[in-house]
Amino acid sequence: MHSLRLIVVCTTSILLVSASVAHEGATGVAKDRMDLMGDMSQGMKSISKRLRGNRDLAAIAADADRISKDSPRISGLFPPGSDKGITDAKPVIWQKWDEFVGHAKKLGEETAKLSSVAASGDARAINDQYRTVTKVCIACHDTFRRGRADRL
Repeated sequence: MHSLRLIVVCTTSILLVSASVAHEGATGVAKDRMDLMGDMSQGMKSISKRLRGNRDLAAIAADADRISKDSPRISGLFPPGSDKGITDAKPVIWQKWDEFVGHAKKLGEETAKLSSVAASGDARAINDQYRTVTKVCIACHDTFRRGRADRL
């Protein structure tokens, strides 16, 4: 359990730093989606900190709620042709559009569950649901987002 947390925290930190550098100069819809994803990443980082510290667990609901409410915006920020210029979007997004939209929908559903579970104060249940949300993020990024190696 601790190793998954460590991996998530390290991955999130690396992504935030590399994303901020890689996203310099982005404009238009690409910048809008990078900003949205950055906000979601910050929310996940905040949730992780609370879980690691086992404190203020009920406050996790606000971050999870925000991610859940923002997730329906994701697909609208990927219009056809927006895979050009500064972006982490892989062209496969538009080739597997329904799958991509499904990931965004799943993110909304699972973060809504996390918000509900956070209200319970049950650290184990919150952590389990947080891991589920993390897996949804990773599954989408693995398929549809360019990683650092893709940008080299």
